[in-house]
Amino acid sequence: MKKTILIVFLAVVQVLLCACSQKKGGEAVSSDADSILNTDTLVVEHFGCVDSAKYAYLTIDVELPQAVNEAAGAIRGYLLSLVGDRLSYVCSYESERSYPLYHGKSNETSEQLAYYFKETMRLLDRLSTNEMRERRSYLEEDSTLSAEQKANALSDMPRWGYEYKLVKTADTLDYVVFLSQDYIFMGGAHGGVGGDGYLTFSKTDGHMISQFVDTTRVAEMQPLLIQGLKQYYTEAGEEPMTTAQLFERLQLPYDGPNDQIPLPATLPCPTSEGLLFCYGQYEIACYADGMPAFVVPYDKVKPFLSKDALQLLDAYLK
Repeated sequence: MKKTILIVFLAVVQVLLCACSQKKGGEAVSSDADSILNTDTLVVEHFGCVDSAKYAYLTIDVELPQAVNEAAGAIRGYLLSLVGDRLSYVCSYESERSYPLYHGKSNETSEQLAYYFKETMRLLDRLSTNEMRERRSYLEEDSTLSAEQKANALSDMPRWGYEYKLVKTADTLDYVVFLSQDYIFMGGAHGGVGGDGYLTFSKTDGHMISQFVDTTRVAEMQPLLIQGLKQYYTEAGEEPMTTAQLFERLQLPYDGPNDQIPLPATLPCPTSEGLLFCYGQYEIACYADGMPAFVVPYDKVKPFLSKDALQLLDAYLK
């Protein structure tokens, strides 16, 4: 295994609007250092890791706010804990972690993250190597293949890969948004995108907005969700759909009403134009449909906003 590369540097990030695509979320862009003086800019510290083994690779990009005040410190602590949770559950399909959380004596963020980076790479290396041994064993036992065919099959074996990013995507006077998103490929037909989605924090006290809309009013929100999904497919090049055609296209969960679209598993994200809703892969549609996303204007979604969201987005609702 190559030695893990740990990079630490300060980065000032421009104010960006939240965005959601099929493969990537909004990315942070560096700006001039003078913007540190702006009261609406939360300065972030960047931690990166690039590592690889014989049958796997790892890429991690983490941005954490500098703890310049109590609110920023609270956000940093929450996000650092989130990274530990996300990485220690990589490749785990059960409720148990793939490896223990950091229990070292150092309070240094760089040392804690170096532990997670190292353990994640060790995990990928071990699992990918074991799988390759199993595949090689199956090929060797297959009497229907020639030696050349077996050699070609082994040479075509794909490498495992894991990519994780926790980056700031929006920064305003009232709130800051971070995107937690990962991609994992374990040698199958294709990889998968997951993560915690967009996380919005109040810059007043650093708490995360845990609920943007009243989840008990999903039935009343159906017109907004239906219109948003129709817009998503139209913008993707599909012919305009009727509501009936939309429901035929969707693959709704078996444990819910077959005529009701659920809210996304991840939280909505505030933008300058409205609230962004983004569904995960396979959540309501097939893999080929990507990650359906759309923005509901504030004037339409306002009646359904939670008290916390109303207070946070007050300036945008007037």
